[in-house]
Amino acid sequence: MTLRAPRITRLGLALLKGTRHLDRDEIELDAHGPVGDRTWCLVDRAAARVLRTVDNPRLLRITVRPTDGGFVVTTPEGHSLDAATRDAADGIQAYDYWGRGARIRLQDSDCSAFFSEYLSRDVVLARADRGDVVYADPISIVTTGALRRLEEALTRSGYAVRSPLDARFRATMTLDLEHDPEPGTRLQLGDAVVEVTDPLERCAVIDLDPETGERTNTQLLQRIRTTDGRLPFGVGARVVSAGTLRLG
Repeated sequence: MTLRAPRITRLGLALLKGTRHLDRDEIELDAHGPVGDRTWCLVDRAAARVLRTVDNPRLLRITVRPTDGGFVVTTPEGHSLDAATRDAADGIQAYDYWGRGARIRLQDSDCSAFFSEYLSRDVVLARADRGDVVYADPISIVTTGALRRLEEALTRSGYAVRSPLDARFRATMTLDLEHDPEPGTRLQLGDAVVEVTDPLERCAVIDLDPETGERTNTQLLQRIRTTDGRLPFGVGARVVSAGTLRLG
């Protein structure tokens, strides 16, 4: 089944894994997913591990925007670094990411020292192979209907929702649909077509404030937990036909 042109109410991605998820007016899709999404990551070279957002919530406070020569990093304190990037001589290496091997290329960049100081740990900037530091499918989707029902449940429990809930889920897109599309559904979005895969399992990242990185009592994990212990919210998707996604 194909749904034609459900309205896109929000688009976003993070250029560097774990940093602030930035709203976009449009996103280009190629065969691998959203172009630019999690192109970069930080690694703990001693542990041969990619840094995970849930373990390093201060990353959420940092904004990373692309430039012609690389990207510019800005902290909430107003400090910024215009970073040029260059592959180090080490070549492709395998670093652990949630128990699987992520192919990364370490970078010769001032950003490594910048992030090491900010996070108070020794980290190195790296460029990831497309999709290797994405936990599930390349595209994540939430719907306005599911978000509204979740917000109503939180409000009934006495929790005041102070910011848009879709920011918590860091989805590629929010679609104006009452219910999540079923697995196997194809969505015509402008000149792009994506196919829905499976419900997305969530982790404690959704209980972190998307602007401050602080853990807040949102009760989101509690509210989405099923009777068998799963934590699904939203759906994943893969690219069928490349194209451009635009708001509206």
